[in-house]
Amino acid sequence: MSKKALTTGAPKRRRRRSQAADAGPGGDALPPGQSDTSYVSRADKEEQLQKWVIRGVIAVVAVLASLVAITFAIEQLIVPNQAVAVVNGDEVSVREFRQQYQLERNRLLLQLNQLQSSGFDTQQLAQQEPYKTWISEVNVPDQLGLRVINDMVDDRLLAQEAAARNISIDEAALRRSVEEYFGFDPTEVALIGVEPTATTEPTITPTPVVSPTPSNTPEPTPTLDPAATMEATASEPTVTPQPTVVEPTLSAEEVRQNFQQNEEDYRAYFDRVGVAAETLDGFFQRLALEGLLADELVPDDGSLLYADVRHILVEDEETAQQALQALEQGESFAALARALSTDSGSGSRGGELGLAYVGNYVPEFRQAIEEAELSTLVGPIESEFGYHILQVRSKEARSGADIEFQLERAKRQELDLLTQSLRDQQSDSFEIFDSWLDYIPRG
Repeated sequence: MSKKALTTGAPKRRRRRSQAADAGPGGDALPPGQSDTSYVSRADKEEQLQKWVIRGVIAVVAVLASLVAITFAIEQLIVPNQAVAVVNGDEVSVREFRQQYQLERNRLLLQLNQLQSSGFDTQQLAQQEPYKTWISEVNVPDQLGLRVINDMVDDRLLAQEAAARNISIDEAALRRSVEEYFGFDPTEVALIGVEPTATTEPTITPTPVVSPTPSNTPEPTPTLDPAATMEATASEPTVTPQPTVVEPTLSAEEVRQNFQQNEEDYRAYFDRVGVAAETLDGFFQRLALEGLLADELVPDDGSLLYADVRHILVEDEETAQQALQALEQGESFAALARALSTDSGSGSRGGELGLAYVGNYVPEFRQAIEEAELSTLVGPIESEFGYHILQVRSKEARSGADIEFQLERAKRQELDLLTQSLRDQQSDSFEIFDSWLDYIPRG
């Protein structure tokens, strides 16, 4: 073996392997003092994976938190401020609608529970108005929601009308509305325990000739048949209550304390069911405003129009025209009423409705009476009941004690007529959005 062969043997190959081992990923040799870091242990891999998993979980949680925050912001900040109706630029917000819905529903529940606890039969109540409607609204959210949204539109129309008439609520009017709602009359309460002052009987000197003093005769009561009277307001239902327990007479102070406690309990109840104090205050403010408007429409010292009327009611205009022609040709009004009128109550009396407050009749019939000349045949007048031929026998304005029993009802009727008139006149000035159905509380 040659000397060259001996000097180029295995040691050189080992040196090349060592250099290759020291080479970097590209095959180049690593600088002196630097170790190979391309090798990753299993533990390092698992640690790296855990880090990525943790980062992923954090990212998912952050996204979910963002979605929750966005949903919360939409539900609590954006949605409550959206409008479900607008009246002459005045918006009704979702928040207001939801609050008003909760207020009305719980008012109905309270009233029904009080009737039930007083011994009234709920099945009997369910057959009579207004209790039938109350029970239906409590059980059918959409029905109550529709009534609430329409009431809120009416409230804004009346508030705007009151402002146009320079009518505003003061503290006295607001307090009076609360007292009336709870049936508390401070004037009557102040007289509890006060002995009435004796009135000296006047001495009457007889005279040879005296004029007879007309006495106030009782006003005829219209029949409760709606087709007979065309009354705008339904009659009060007849409910048979349980025997009443006679409570001991309370002092004025006790009555006042009871009223104050009732009001506190009432407010506490609505606070528990989630109705804000400002919503309940708004309810009493609306009552006060309606009272002020009603007082202007029908002043306490004003008068009401009464009329003695007879009419013939038929189903179609052609029959009404034929009846009118027959009357103009001399046919007996009473005979035609008995033969043709679908109003069985007045028809059997020859069409006579008697002397009554004109506000008891539906608007079309009432307006015809107000505009009619005495003894003139008027018609055909269309109403929800059919077609009328009417004749006014007499008209008179009554005031004072003669209308005391009718006054409050007249105020309510006039306020309802004003509300409907505002709706008709401003039908293009308000809008109810379909979205209100989506925001009815259904819990």
